[in-house]
Amino acid sequence: MCRLLPLWCLGKGKSRGGDDTMTVGGYAGSILYVNLTTGKVRKEPLDMEVARSFIGGFGINAKLGYDLIVPGIDPLSTDNKIIIGAGPFVGTNIPGSARVSSVTKLPVNGAVGWSGGGAMSFGVMLKNSGYDHVVIEGRANSPVYLKILDDEVEMCDATAIWGKGSQETVDTLYALHGRPLGVLSIGQAGENLVRISMAFVEKCGTLGRGGLGAVFGAKNLKAIVVRGTKGIRVSDRKRYMQLVEGLYERMRKYEGLKGAQIYGFLNFMPVMPREDYLRLKKARLACVSCPIGDKDLLEIRDGRFKGRSVYCSAAVNTLMPIMYGFTRDYGESIKLFEDLDSYGLDQMEALEILKFANQLYEHGIVTENDLGAPGIRFDPESVAEWLRKISFREGFGNVLADGFGELLKRYGNAARSLLPVVVKGMVAYQGITSPIKTDLFTTFEFGMAVHPKGPCAAPGGSSPLYFTRGRPLEWVAGHLDRMGVPKDAQERILTPKEGMALNVGRMTKYSQLSLFVVDMLGTCGRGQINRFYSNKLQAELYSAVTGLEMSGQELLKAAERALNLIKAANVREGFDRKEDCFPESWFGTEKHKDYYEKVEITKEKAYGMLDDYYDEMGWDVKTGIPTLAKLKELGLEYVAEDGKRLGIVYP
Repeated sequence: MCRLLPLWCLGKGKSRGGDDTMTVGGYAGSILYVNLTTGKVRKEPLDMEVARSFIGGFGINAKLGYDLIVPGIDPLSTDNKIIIGAGPFVGTNIPGSARVSSVTKLPVNGAVGWSGGGAMSFGVMLKNSGYDHVVIEGRANSPVYLKILDDEVEMCDATAIWGKGSQETVDTLYALHGRPLGVLSIGQAGENLVRISMAFVEKCGTLGRGGLGAVFGAKNLKAIVVRGTKGIRVSDRKRYMQLVEGLYERMRKYEGLKGAQIYGFLNFMPVMPREDYLRLKKARLACVSCPIGDKDLLEIRDGRFKGRSVYCSAAVNTLMPIMYGFTRDYGESIKLFEDLDSYGLDQMEALEILKFANQLYEHGIVTENDLGAPGIRFDPESVAEWLRKISFREGFGNVLADGFGELLKRYGNAARSLLPVVVKGMVAYQGITSPIKTDLFTTFEFGMAVHPKGPCAAPGGSSPLYFTRGRPLEWVAGHLDRMGVPKDAQERILTPKEGMALNVGRMTKYSQLSLFVVDMLGTCGRGQINRFYSNKLQAELYSAVTGLEMSGQELLKAAERALNLIKAANVREGFDRKEDCFPESWFGTEKHKDYYEKVEITKEKAYGMLDDYYDEMGWDVKTGIPTLAKLKELGLEYVAEDGKRLGIVYP
C-alpha cells in the first residue's frame, strides 16, 4: 500500500541571466525534500546561482550538506539528512554519464561524508522525474520505501521487503513496479543499524561507505524507487553533438577498448588468469550510456554453488575472500561476496574487522565467552556465519557491527596496539600492509589519510599514477595538463624533494579535484571511461549542455569550493590534522617506495608530504583546516562567520 504525498511547489528558479531554469540545459531544475516523519514533501526550484558555483552532484550535495546537517547530531537520529544528487550530464548520452552521489553524516565515525558511484539507471531516472537532488529527513513510523514516478511521490509500505537482502529487494520491486526502474536499497545490515553497512544501486553498484545503509535503516527507509519520463534537454545541440560524436570516435579508435570491454578491471589488476574469468563470466553489464560495460554477472561453474549467478560491480571484488586467504575456490569466494552484498555490508570493513576480532582473542583481550567460540575460523562456512551475525547483531556480531571505533572504546589501548590499517575509523584498504597490497606511495595511498570522510578512492582515481609505475616525467606532465593542473602547480609537483621526482602530497589536491569534477558533472570515475575526458573537454561539454559558459579552471574552482565546504563541515564536527594520519604499519619492516622506486617512504617523509598537501590546498599546516584567505578566495566567507558562532577560528 502506498500513500500519495501532497507535493508543494515553491517558486521558480532563476538562471544567471534571470531566465527560468528550463532555459538551462542539463538540469532537471528541482530539488525534492521529503520528511518521513510528517509525510510532507516539497519541490523547490534549483537555485541557478548555486548551480553555477557548485555545478551539481557532489558539489550541490556538499552545499546542501553544509547548510542542512546540524553539527553534533547523532548520525542515526531523525535530524540527520540523506542527500542524493546527479549532475547535469546525467540523462544525456555523454559516455558513462550515470553517476550519482550522496552526502550524510556517517555513523562509523561521525564525519559528514560524500560517496559516489555508477548508478546503473537510478541517476537517469531521478533526473527524468524532474529532480536533480533529493533531501530526506525524519523517520517513518514503520518500514517504508519511497516511490518517485515523475510528479507522484509516495511513501509505500515496505513490510513485505523488510528483512530481505538487497538483491531480493530489487527483484521484488521490479516485480511490483516493472522496468525500467531505478532502485537504491539496503539489506538486513542497514535495517539493523550496522555502522559498516552501505546502500546498493540496483544489483551492481554500491553507495555510502561509512554507514549510509544504517542511516537508511534508522529512518525506516528500505529503498527509493524512481522512474521518470520527462527527459533532459541540452542547450546547444549542434555544439553538443559535435563534441559527443568526437568523443565516441576517439573511444572507438582506442586500442585498449576491446580489452576493457572483455576483461574490465583485469586489465589493471591481473588478480586472476583471464581464462578463469572468461569461464566465470556470464555477461558484462553497464550503467546507462556506458559504451564499455564495466560490471559483471558471473556464474559459479562448479562446487556446491554450481549454477548460481551473482551480480557485482567488478569481478575483482568477488575475489577479496581469496585475497584474505579464506578460500582458494572461486565459487566459495563469489558466494561470500554475494552474502556481503545481500546483507549490505562494506566488504573491506567486514572482513578486516573479523581478522581484528580474532587478533583480540589471540591476545586475550576478547574471551571465548565473548565470541561464543574458541576464536574465529577463517573458512567459508564460518565467515558466512559471522557475516550473518554482524548483519543481525547476534552475539559478538552486535559488537562488531559498530565498527573499529566502538571496539577501541570498549577495549582501550590494548586493542589499539593491534589495530590494523585504519584511518578515521575505516580501513585504509590500499597500501603496503593493506588488504589490497601496493608497494608504491601514490596519490591513492596518500589519499587514504586525507579524504575528509576517511579512506576512499577519491584522491587517487583521477591520478596519472593510478595503476602505473615509473612512467617518464613528460608522460606525467601530459596527464597533469589533461587534468587542468596549472603550470605553476605542475612546477611544484615536479620539483624534486628528498630524492623523490614527484611530490605526491601536492599532486593529491588535483587528483581529488579532478575526480570531484567528474562527480559534479555525473560521469564515470573509472579509468577506462575517465581517461577520455580532459578538463578542457569537460568544460566545453558543460557549456554546450547547459548554455552556461564555463572554463576548465572554473570547473576546478567549483570542485575546490565544494571540497572546502565538506572539509569545513567536518571541522565543525571536531576533525582536524590529528585525524589525517597514516597507518603505523606502513612504516614497519615493509615500506612503500616512491613512484620511481628509488626512495623508501619513511614516516617523516609521509608527514612532510602532508605538510605540502595542506600548503597546496591553502590550508593551515599546523591544524590542517582551511585558512580564512582560502575561504575568501572561494567565496565561502559565511563559513568563517559560522565558525565564529561555534568558537572555530579559521587561521
